[in-house]
This record gives sequence, C-alpha cells and structure tokens, in this order.
Amino acid sequence: MKLDSLVRTLPKAELHVHLEGAITPTTALKLAHKYSHLGFVNAVELMQKSISIRSFEDFHSYYQVCMQLIRSAEDFALVVYECGRDMMNQNIRYREMYISIYQHLHLWEKNLHLQDVFDGLLLGCQKARDDFDVEMQWIFGIPRNRHFSSHNPRIFDSTIATKVLDYALQGREYGVIGIGLGGNEVDAPPEPFGNVFQQAKQMGLQSIPHAGETDGANSVRGAIKELQADRICHGVRSIEDMNVVKELAERQIPLDICPTSNIRLNIYPTMSQHPFQELDKLGVIVTINSDDPSIIGSSLCDEYIAVAKEFGYTIKDLVRFARNSIQASYTSSESKTKCLLEIEQWEKSYLSNTSKMQSSKK
Repeated sequence: MKLDSLVRTLPKAELHVHLEGAITPTTALKLAHKYSHLGFVNAVELMQKSISIRSFEDFHSYYQVCMQLIRSAEDFALVVYECGRDMMNQNIRYREMYISIYQHLHLWEKNLHLQDVFDGLLLGCQKARDDFDVEMQWIFGIPRNRHFSSHNPRIFDSTIATKVLDYALQGREYGVIGIGLGGNEVDAPPEPFGNVFQQAKQMGLQSIPHAGETDGANSVRGAIKELQADRICHGVRSIEDMNVVKELAERQIPLDICPTSNIRLNIYPTMSQHPFQELDKLGVIVTINSDDPSIIGSSLCDEYIAVAKEFGYTIKDLVRFARNSIQASYTSSESKTKCLLEIEQWEKSYLSNTSKMQSSKK
C-alpha cells in the first residue's frame, strides 16, 4: 500500500487546528455567497486559487476573511459538521480546535452572541459524531496583540484576556477545554498574561498557548514559566536555546508542530531546515498538525507524508506520532483508550499485511 493510503487510514488526533482556518473550500464559498453583500466572494475565490502566502501578515489577512464568514449559530454548526466530514476522510478520530471567540463577538457587527456560538458548536459536533463517528473539543484563543498600547513604553491591559477566560469558563459544558494565546508574538510576550492563565488553571482549564513561532526561545520559556503551559502550539524555535529544549523534554510538555505552516509563513525557508526531527531526537514530545489547512493548503495527512519523506521516518515512527497525538490530548480516558486500541489494531494489520507480501515474494 502506498504511503498516502497508509497515512489516510492511520487513526490519529489533531491538536493544533484553527476552526476558522479549517473551513472547507466548498463551505467557505457557500458562506461567501450567503453573505454576498459583504463582498467576500471574490476574496474566497482568490484564496482557493492558492495565492502565495509569504508572511504572517499575508496569512492574517486571509484568516480575517474566514472569521467574517461565520455569522450565526447555523454557520458554526455547518463549519463544524463539515470539519467532521474532513476528519472522517482523513481518519482523524479527535480534534482540539482553536476558536477566535473574542474576534467573533466583538470585532465585526455580526449580531452574534456567545450562546449562538455554543449552540452552533454543540449542534455541529453532535451531528458530526452521529454521521462520522468523530469527536471535537474547543480551545478559546486570546488575541495577544490587542492587549498592548502602541505607546512607548507599551502598557498592558488584561481586559480582553479576562473576557475570553470568562467565555471559556461558560463554555466548559459545551466542550471548551482550555484557553490559548494566539497572534504575532513580536512585542506581545506571554509573561503579562500569567495571572489570567493561572486563574484558568485553577478553574480546571488547560493552558495551550502559541509560542516559539514568530518569536524565539524566550517566548517558549515564558509560556512554560508564566503560563504554566500544558502543551505549546508550534514551539519550534525552542531549538534556539538548548536549555529550553531540555526543560520541554524533562517536563514532557508536548509541542503541537505544524511543519508546512512554518514554511509558508517563512519561519523556516525549507522543510529540510525545519527542526521537527531534531526536537524529536532530543526527547521532546512532538505531534503533527495542520494549523489552518484551508488557508495553508496542507491537510493533516499531507503533513504526515511531508515529514516522512523529508526526514526518512518509517511507518513505525508515524504510528508513534499518532500515539503522541492521542496521549497529549484532553479527550476522556475512555476515548483515549479506544483511540489507542484502534492505532494498535491498525499497526498489527499493517505488519501482518507486510509480512504476507514479503512471504509471497519469496
């Protein structure tokens, strides 16, 4: 069986994917036409012709279009349901999805309320579970850049972060499991957000911030120390400081790495220069993720194939990364056991088929 077929059938989880950046092309176009008066049809069509993304700023402009397409509970339900269909097609058994909740409720005049979001997420998730046998949970992201004044010295205001925390706490019964910290890290370090994340942890939420993407190892260090990070999104630039790498390995803090995203956003010039394999060899728990598959243009299966081809990983290694994704997740213990058993059964089937093929050649 070819590598792409093997990867597609391998049971796995995805822990770093943004709901807004995972809107399937068909769904995005459907929503753009639904709200054609907003003028997004041409923008979506251009996006789907694979316009080159050369920087974080390019990516962010596309991402904002995607956010503006979701304007009602019905829209959230549709996007989530279609994400579930995509999960089934890639045999992604479970996803933890980032949602830019503050932007949805406050940046545009959508007449959207928090309960609308919860209702849409719940309905979409239930329908996806029934039709595709997949599970999703949510991470509410804090937009880090909106907390600092433009004056010198920069002044930090925690109002938005506190609001996002409140939304996340209200959303626990709807599948919200944690809070994150997203956006460009430059001039927006993690340390000032420490109090909000401490409160979140005390209330039972997970700390899953972005760090070590657009800024270096100090950002990862701050996320570990001040945000008490349970997992870190990206974290790849921890490789710039071996002391940070050592701490990640010793404390077994997983990194949710999105290799193609890091290349497209010009964090690294080529896949051969990406530190994924080096971090793996140094004992850091790594998981493979797509980040924003519909914007970046790379699915989770594409990511597994890319790292296998670039770094010479075997099927056994890919199975290990799939196990990492389940073990580092915050799905229920019952769900973890079920998913890990599916991976074990898949591996046994693969090894059995391989052995039969080798015997037939003798």
